[in-house]
Amino acid sequence: MSEFWAITNSFPTAIYTTINLVLIGYWLLVALGLFDFEFFDIDIDIDPDIDLDSGTTQLTGFAGFLATFGLTGVPVTIVFTILMFVSWTLSYFLVLLGLFWTTNALILWVAGSIILIISFLFSLPITAQIIKPLRKLFRQLYGGSGAKILLGKPCIIRSSRVDLNFGEALCDMEGASLIINVRAEEKYQFKKGDSARIIEHDKEKNTYFIISEEEFNT
Repeated sequence: MSEFWAITNSFPTAIYTTINLVLIGYWLLVALGLFDFEFFDIDIDIDPDIDLDSGTTQLTGFAGFLATFGLTGVPVTIVFTILMFVSWTLSYFLVLLGLFWTTNALILWVAGSIILIISFLFSLPITAQIIKPLRKLFRQLYGGSGAKILLGKPCIIRSSRVDLNFGEALCDMEGASLIINVRAEEKYQFKKGDSARIIEHDKEKNTYFIISEEEFNT
């Protein structure tokens, strides 16, 4: 047990330990009703069939990072919690395998830094596999009452184009920023940065049909 606490509270595992303690505190507050489930939540819902390397998508920043590693379709708080737990687990066992074979502080720091990076990188594909079964659940949730809330709401086009087969847009839902799959007739000629309105939801394909602001207002 002493070895467990020593590894848990030493570099690099201590970094993940601290983050996980914060996350545990967050989920306790959610359970007590002091925080809403979506308090720090951004849901990124992207069609897994989209080829992110084809240049057709315009996802950048945090959304692009999540999409690149397949961490989409599940609320980001859940994704981050799983990611940090897996990172902590990998870091712990990597340290257990032999980080304490030397007492040299410099070697310990360098080896610890490498373990910190490796444990995070390897946790990305593991987390992507873990959340796969959860996607269907959250897709059904957003396909229900959540989808109805979005009807009539404005959205901002995120992709380079929108047609009957492809398109993404950014929409706010009760404080959460959602990247949703959108479809529209080509006559609108939507491009990145344009504003549009959501008028219909295809539950089977989990896509939203949009029209221009001008047409919606008339």
